Amino acid sequence: MKQSKASLMKRTCRVYLNDLNHGKKQVLKQFLLKCHEVMQYYVDLFWSRQDFSGKLADLPTVHRSKNRFGITTRLGQALAKQAKEILRSQHKKPKSQQRKPQLRQFTCTLFYHFVKIEKYKNSHFDWAICLIGSGAPKLVIPIHSTKLINRRLEQGWHLSKTIRMGLRGGQLWIDLIFEKSRPKLKSDGRFLGMDSNYKNGLVFSDAQNVGTELYPKIQGFAKRQKNTKAEIKSMLGKAIKQIDFSQVKVLVIENLKKVKHGKRGTFSRVFNRRLSHWLYAYAVSLLSRRCEELGIEVQRKDPYKTSQFCRICGKWDRRNRRGDRFLCVNCGHVDHADHNASKNLEFLGLAGVYGLRSLSSSRLCSKKQSFP
Repeated sequence: MKQSKASLMKRTCRVYLNDLNHGKKQVLKQFLLKCHEVMQYYVDLFWSRQDFSGKLADLPTVHRSKNRFGITTRLGQALAKQAKEILRSQHKKPKSQQRKPQLRQFTCTLFYHFVKIEKYKNSHFDWAICLIGSGAPKLVIPIHSTKLINRRLEQGWHLSKTIRMGLRGGQLWIDLIFEKSRPKLKSDGRFLGMDSNYKNGLVFSDAQNVGTELYPKIQGFAKRQKNTKAEIKSMLGKAIKQIDFSQVKVLVIENLKKVKHGKRGTFSRVFNRRLSHWLYAYAVSLLSRRCEELGIEVQRKDPYKTSQFCRICGKWDRRNRRGDRFLCVNCGHVDHADHNASKNLEFLGLAGVYGLRSLSSSRLCSKKQSFP
């Protein structure tokens, strides 16, 4: 029985084609440049038509690109679909922020019509990516297996029939796509709040604290040092693997999507450079993927006043927080400010509301009596 896309988890593994011979590299580069040109044509065309639907392009439109660029109808239809996906993501933004996309990356998604993945017969390589025509060049691309590919296969992931191919900085790469059935969400367990901080890492409501080694590492980076963000990504991945989710059914985190809006010019250039290494969005993506694999629901809540609100007496005062220290001026409750914020996020998850300002005074008082 075929599974729906919504019931599948997807992960990618990138392989660089460093061992590919020069002739094949040139053929692939020319193909990607052609795909880039066609997709930009479709983006311009659909933008002028204000066509942001997810429907397949009509045949007359595909035939226009076929005659103009000398491609097949099947390839034209696939590239038109990818162009529409790019436009749909732009159309989701507020109207004042919508801009016609200019494609800067040379990437292309190839479906099963164009590619076949097989075990390589020669012992020197492990996999063969066979481009089988229909508009794509007929080539066999041999690749080596990697630790990540082997680990995915050992964990029960299955190779998809679709690949993503790209060119960046003169290097060709292929993204292999792995699929696996999504587990059901847990029905038993507890809520866990998480507050993130550039200085203190990821702080959880059950007193777990990971990523504390990131701050001194970032502070030690030199201005012109390269690959610093790649190093922080690696450290973040290792830190998130240390988190104990065994008794958790819901993870409650801050919604920091617009946290930087209106902050331009607030901080010095040096602090901005260091703050750019606080890869919150990347950390959230890693957390979301891990929770997805464990059947844990992730909820995003408004961080407004969570670090200044006292969970014991239910009173808010901006004087409650001084740096990393939380001291309630009303009841005298003392805590770490980030831990206090994580407990308040857990409270919002239990209360089933988006933020503290969504709670009325009477409801807040009744809820805080049952919140430890």
